[in-house]
This record gives sequence, structure tokens and C-alpha cells, in this order.
Amino acid sequence: MGAKGQVEQLRLEAVTELPRYVAPTPALADDGSVPECAGEAKSSEARAAVAAGWTIRTDMAWGKDYRVVGVAPRATQVAGFGCMFPAARVLFFRDGRAVAQLRDLKADEESFDSGVQGVFEHSAEPAEPAGKAGSELRVGEWQVARARVLATAAGLELTALPALDAYCGGAAKVPRIEGLSLPQARAKLLAQGWRGVQPDREEGAERFLGGLIEAGYPEVVDCAGTGQGYCSFEYAADAGHGLAVTTAGEHGEDDGKAYWPTVVGSEVTCAAKATAAPAPGG
Repeated sequence: MGAKGQVEQLRLEAVTELPRYVAPTPALADDGSVPECAGEAKSSEARAAVAAGWTIRTDMAWGKDYRVVGVAPRATQVAGFGCMFPAARVLFFRDGRAVAQLRDLKADEESFDSGVQGVFEHSAEPAEPAGKAGSELRVGEWQVARARVLATAAGLELTALPALDAYCGGAAKVPRIEGLSLPQARAKLLAQGWRGVQPDREEGAERFLGGLIEAGYPEVVDCAGTGQGYCSFEYAADAGHGLAVTTAGEHGEDDGKAYWPTVVGSEVTCAAKATAAPAPGG
């Protein structure tokens, strides 16, 4: 069983033993407790990672054979973001033994959002050539997937994300829009056959939507007035499938140049089943 692959600054590599973290300062609080916002070590693998000096971010079963444990040197509360894990990485276990780790080669312990912050179970339908498809995990930033780990008979492989994700029996296809500005993402959605849906709004609600209607985005549903400035948008396909897109950030203009929110997630609702299928990073 092997582990390999690199996508930009993310690298997956095989390990023969559990990596240890030797903290320059105690990883625990003064009273010996785990930081309040750290994840729970539910499995024996996660408890072994804690014993090796790591703080737990994620502890989850994946596929038939693997345990995925997200770890970091420490956890910290950041205003507007919540619990963050500087220089986070992901450890992969099989049969109770560490077999691989996923690192961000540019991770910096002083940057609260650096490293592999996001681990997302993938719900789209496989669109791989015969023999290639297997269990799939999306990984990347805090909210946005940047690559995927495939579990196949040969082992683990880190690869680039596909250009499209398929849902609803393959009838609903969502292009890669994570991390794109709203205008870029919308152009890709329209080219794929999605169209904006203008929701019913109470009179006067437009003034809370950050000027997005005036900017030509009547499909905006709602916006948060605080924190990361999340906004939601609704799209539909001719077959009746729905797509909700979430952005973070504000729209405005600075020195005559427009700036736009960025897509951080999406969710598909299939017409026949009327059930939601979260897209990676959503």
C-alpha cells in the first residue's frame, strides 16, 4: 500500500510511524487540559496522536479501511473565524497504524489559517474512468477544497479536483467554483446551464444585501451583516434541480476598482428526490 501525490503546495507522503510534534511551549493549558476548542479524540488513533504531542482537529472514519485524524500543534480562537488550527495537517491510519500524512509545504505555525484546515467528505457521484474510482476525501483550506485524496486498491493518492462534479444521477453538473470571485463563479454556472432564481423578498429587504442586486445579482437570497459576511444565492437547472451557492466577503469599490465576495461552498437539491447534496467545501 502506497501514498503519494502533490497538488500545488499540498503533499501526501507515506509514513512508517506516527509523526511526533515536540512543542516549543507546552501544548496543553496551564491546568493540563486540552484547549477548549480542540476536537475530541474519539478513536485510539486520535488518542495516539495526542500522546505524540498533537492537538486534534478532526477524527473520523473514512471509507472501509481508514481513520482520518486532522492534527495541529495547537488550537486557537480567532474572532470572526472561530476555532482555528495553525499549521494543521492530516494523518491517515489503517488497521490502527499511521500510513500517510498530508502536509501543506508552506504551513506556518504563526499563521492561524495555514496548513490543511479543511477535510470534507465527498458526496458527488463518481465520474472516474473504470478502475480509478474509489473512496474520495476533499482537502484544503478552512472552507474551500483544493485537492482530493483517493483510496484505491493501490493505496492513497492526492490528485487535482475534477473540472465538474455530478449529482442527481449525473443530470446536475456543478463546475469547479470554490475560491472564485462571484462574477467568475456565476459565469461558469451559466455556461453549464444553471440560471439565477430571484427569490420572493419582503419589501425593503434589498438594503441588507450589500448592493448585490444593483450590481446585477438578483439571485442573492440573504447576507449576514457580521463576521465573514456570508451571502447565499439560488440557481436552478431546466430539469428542476436546485443549487445554493455561499460566498464570503463583501462587494464594493476601492479607488475605482470593484472587489467581490468569494465562493466558499455550494449545495445541490435534486428535483426528483428533493434532498440536498452538499458539494465539497459546503
